Amino acid sequence: MSQLIKSQFLPSEIRQDRPLKVWGIDLGTTNSTIAEISWRPDTDSGMLPECRCLELDQPTDAGVYTSPLVASVLAILPSGQHWIGEGAKRLRTRPQEASLVVERTLFFETKNDIGLRRTYYRAPEIYNHAHKIAGHILKFLRAAAEEITGSQADRVVVTVPASFQLNQRRDTLKAASAAGLELGDHDLLDEPTAALLDYLFTHPREDLIAPGHITKGVIFDFGGGTSDVSVFEIEADRQHGNFRISPLAVSRYHRLGGGDLDAAIVYEQLLPALIAENGLEEHELKWEEKKKALEPQLLGTAEALKLALCSEIDRLEKFGRYETADKTAIIAKQPALTCTLGRRQLTLSRPSLSAFQWELILEPFLDRDHLYTRETEYRLTQSVFAPLQDALDRARLAPKEVNFCLLVGGSTLIPQVRTTITKYFNQAHVVTFADSVAVQTAVARGAAWHSFFLAATGKPIVQPVTNDAIAIMTGDGEPYPLIPAGSTIPYPADGSYGRLTNLAVPRAMTGGKLGIEVVAQSTGQPIFNEKWFINSLVNAGDGITVEYRLPASQEFELRAFLTNEPDFVFERSVENPLVNIVNPNQVRLQIEALEERLREKGGPTAENRDELVQLAKWYAELQQYEKALTFLSQTLRLINRPDSQILTLEGIYAGELGDYARQERAYRAADEADRNWGGAMFNLALSLHRRGKYEEAYEAVERAVEKEQSSGAYRTLRGRCLGSLGKEREATKEYEDAFASFDALKNLDDWDLGWFITCAKATDREEAQHKAEEERTRRSSGSSLDHSSGGDLPILTGGLAKT
Repeated sequence: MSQLIKSQFLPSEIRQDRPLKVWGIDLGTTNSTIAEISWRPDTDSGMLPECRCLELDQPTDAGVYTSPLVASVLAILPSGQHWIGEGAKRLRTRPQEASLVVERTLFFETKNDIGLRRTYYRAPEIYNHAHKIAGHILKFLRAAAEEITGSQADRVVVTVPASFQLNQRRDTLKAASAAGLELGDHDLLDEPTAALLDYLFTHPREDLIAPGHITKGVIFDFGGGTSDVSVFEIEADRQHGNFRISPLAVSRYHRLGGGDLDAAIVYEQLLPALIAENGLEEHELKWEEKKKALEPQLLGTAEALKLALCSEIDRLEKFGRYETADKTAIIAKQPALTCTLGRRQLTLSRPSLSAFQWELILEPFLDRDHLYTRETEYRLTQSVFAPLQDALDRARLAPKEVNFCLLVGGSTLIPQVRTTITKYFNQAHVVTFADSVAVQTAVARGAAWHSFFLAATGKPIVQPVTNDAIAIMTGDGEPYPLIPAGSTIPYPADGSYGRLTNLAVPRAMTGGKLGIEVVAQSTGQPIFNEKWFINSLVNAGDGITVEYRLPASQEFELRAFLTNEPDFVFERSVENPLVNIVNPNQVRLQIEALEERLREKGGPTAENRDELVQLAKWYAELQQYEKALTFLSQTLRLINRPDSQILTLEGIYAGELGDYARQERAYRAADEADRNWGGAMFNLALSLHRRGKYEEAYEAVERAVEKEQSSGAYRTLRGRCLGSLGKEREATKEYEDAFASFDALKNLDDWDLGWFITCAKATDREEAQHKAEEERTRRSSGSSLDHSSGGDLPILTGGLAKT
């Protein structure tokens, strides 16, 4: 391995005859870093250059702080100037001292917003978008590096998460341009690849990758704000002196990171202690007060407790004493702190965290069985095995088939995380970096190595290749390869289009629709499957030309046209066509898009009633019930009248929070707002019955049935209440009347169908229950999307030509 690396730097390979200086930048969610490589032809020829991370001066209110890690935090001071780095991070814990407001004058973890339409609408224009904040951070890094080294760099590479889509990469390029960094081809490097490069250069004797052999690897990058998993095959190519890497799967849960662990400490330990110590009621604090005001002030303490406790656990593990120790006696402590909430001062005199409490917090994050997302308006909880297992499943690999796993990111330093991942890949070589600084700066150093190869040799050290052939389906049912497996990217190499001719219109084409289907050839994984609506008159056998390419951005592009009508073009592009990417944040993206549209209109008004209700429903879908209630309250204030739907939703979400007093008030207000609908009182009766308040539940459902006598569902619930009160005879009669009240199965909506099944069970009507369950199954299966093209595929003609 070391010989392969050294061969890359033979004098004949280096095209430069002058000194070279290159930078690699890790633009991180939590911290950002810049690394430098300098090379002189007169003294360094034939030798590996040295790579170093630059120690940057960062302003704070206690003087200059110097570190290679620059906190990705920006604070706008009252003077109009801004701080980036440690000083801004410290002010985040004391926002009142500098009159800071989140997303107006204080910005952190904004990398998660890159590529979205979302703006920071309260901020000055030069700070009102994530890519602008990134631009300021990059500008700070560039200026500090130039001051240290005395000159500009010949080439700069900036890293991005492997799963960043085209819009996110474009925003990163915008940020770089705003910082005075003009990036070219290959100058955006995937973070996992950068980390791997640094490990290979700093550990050349480990021989993780044997020349001539294909190695299956996993990079688990668990940082402060993101969790990135990259599964790939890699081969050391002696002939070309580089690494050929085939990405197999990327699974990015970009809101799962060490910051979520800090938030868990805040909401499970620090905030409850703060509330108790200051004599506050459980539901006294509003969402904005907890999320926007108190959380930023408590996060620094949470992180300090986490780091101190992990350091002590790590020390005990090295001596073999942690497993047998009393976990309640291992405690990290921090000094007392005072939080400002408006005009109030809230004191937390003894912030602490025990190993026992820490393991309880970590448990759902390290759960191998329950991988689903549990997200509230305050924080996200999800197992790190969700992205790991998902990426492996999509790469069709079992953990035992992985040859090595590289742990990257500050959160992999947590002893329990490291131990659990090592057990998971029990047959792989699990490796990481020597210490906390090395693991947090690896991505920047890897980017610097990549930058040096590009500048010195004109080619990347890591050459992406396709792990499968990209093929188009034809009328005979066989895929025809467009881009062969193992092709280097970009394809074609000169950036032009490949061309496939001698395809033709089939004999029968339904409704002018031609199916254009592209797949991964060996697996049949669909890349896209679309209908091409051909509006002009065509004849069977008319020629079709297909053009295609896969540029360095890895956005597969295909266009097709009738050979005799080249102006009538079908076009389609797909990002990362052969890489399985998972980004389970669709609802959040919908929320951010709608919120941005409302901001662009100057804020919501009464006319936006439906949009605000939709936002509340989406937040509730994410289990962010307090945030949902905030939108419902805002909507009621704007429309300035009672609204039964909004009040009913308020009752539902208050119940989810266990605030039953508010729930009952909302349901009764909804009942008064609509004199013909019994749904609100039905919901109240259901809630009361679940809590064992059968008399009150019966009174509530009576009110509902008074309004809607014919409802089978309402009468079924009344029967249940009667049964719970011991009135079995009356309950039986009520169930019989309820059953007779239901309409035919095909006419019932899904909600009524569920209550029909309940009623059928109560009356021992097994056949009716069976038919109803069959109907529910039929509806469920019928709702799946039809992915068929609906059109015939193009056919091959004699003498197929590919150019």
